[in-house]
Amino acid sequence: SVWWETLREPDFDLAVSAMAPRGCMILMAGREARPNFPVGPFYVKQCRLHGFVMFGASASAQSKCAEDINQWMQEGKLKARIDRILPLSETAEAHRLQADNTVKGTGVLSGKIVLKP
Repeated sequence: SVWWETLREPDFDLAVSAMAPRGCMILMAGREARPNFPVGPFYVKQCRLHGFVMFGASASAQSKCAEDINQWMQEGKLKARIDRILPLSETAEAHRLQADNTVKGTGVLSGKIVLKP
């Protein structure tokens, strides 16, 4: 299994409990975060942990990854989690929701916001 963590303040107890043995966790957010980590349950499952930043990859590596992701989405192997779709006229509301969710930690979103023209 792969757990792709994008929260600034992740719930590692939840993540590790949901992972399969020998699973992989990828972290790509929370640069300033210092959360507790359940070392015991993590290593007993023989899991792996990787940090990831997009700006650390070359343009060609990012392009290859984008091609793979697009292919997986076309094949139905990967799906975007969308919380809500809003009209472009509600951009300010979308920004407020995003800020409340990520900065204030309100937990009002469980996926991406899509704005439609």
